[in-house]
Amino acid sequence: MSHCDWDAIIVGAGPAGSALACRLGPQRRVLLLDRAPRSPLALPRIGESLPGAAAVLLQRCGGFERFLVAGHVERAATVSQWESSEPVWFDHLRDPNGPGWHLDRTRFDADLRAAAVAAGSTLIDVVGPLRVLRGAGSWRVECDAAVSEQRAPLLIDATGRNAVVARKLGIARRAEDRLTCLYLHLPADPGDEDQCTRVCVDRNGWWYSVRVPTGQRVLAFHLDADDAELRALRVPSHLLAKARRLPLLADVLPVATDEAVQVRPAGSAVLDRQAVARSAPGFFAVGDAGLAFDPIASQGIFHALASAESAANAIERSDDGGALDSRDAFLEEMDSVHVHYRDRLRLTYAAPAQYREWPFWARRIGNSS
Repeated sequence: MSHCDWDAIIVGAGPAGSALACRLGPQRRVLLLDRAPRSPLALPRIGESLPGAAAVLLQRCGGFERFLVAGHVERAATVSQWESSEPVWFDHLRDPNGPGWHLDRTRFDADLRAAAVAAGSTLIDVVGPLRVLRGAGSWRVECDAAVSEQRAPLLIDATGRNAVVARKLGIARRAEDRLTCLYLHLPADPGDEDQCTRVCVDRNGWWYSVRVPTGQRVLAFHLDADDAELRALRVPSHLLAKARRLPLLADVLPVATDEAVQVRPAGSAVLDRQAVARSAPGFFAVGDAGLAFDPIASQGIFHALASAESAANAIERSDDGGALDSRDAFLEEMDSVHVHYRDRLRLTYAAPAQYREWPFWARRIGNSS
């Protein structure tokens, strides 16, 4: 088989992979492998937000101007019932970095991919399985979408929670909890003018609801995968009825819906750092592939961009003859991020004192296994 040589092969063209391709593309030959394009009939992505601090990262990717005209909606206030039964309001305008945005995820991902191509990266849509090998001092990737074998000294897993490349290399991924998200997209309602993000606790989990740039309203409930109520809540009327028990949500939710409830894993997960360190040189994992955040942290997309920036900086330091191996420096930084995140997460879940003895909450503050 013939082969093509690259400086870096990035598998996954979501926010992390595309952002890294934007950073590396101007100086290197970068191949960005993406899954087949999403069908127009595919289910919409769950609503996600980006803090104002991400503006600097988008500027470094060269995609900030494109981002500003894309129709993402500036975040309004967050109102929560977390530490007490009384609603607490936080206006994001008080954030020194700016209020941030609610994302149109389909547009956001497409724009970052376009920015990566504009920066010089080559994008190939992958259909079928990948084959990843190591030999002759380089990584070798084969896929049905490319006739030639692809080779590079750098291989980056940016495939999200599936961590496809890491799994192919036998690198373990540790799930830190059993959090599952049930969510549905309610049709746009012209009478729904509420722009707030609403967050509240329940005995066996926590809720949020917000309008996304499409005009739809997302309703999401996070609970444990082994919760006896999970199966019943997959029925839309049951999920909606449970949410409407809470006044903070009842104010903005309809009485009934025919929309289907979607399910996805949402818990914290991290690659085995020692296994990554033992793998062949030049392998990195960025975004959710390396460290997946609990949604309550509201840091998933920001971490995707920030970890891509960290990987790019480590690679550049290695090129400049830095003292530390590029991957060692990157792994040490991700370790620090993980420790800080876990400390903050435990404090967050310990805050609703009224539910501390319930299994969902006790597990997350160390009172139960």
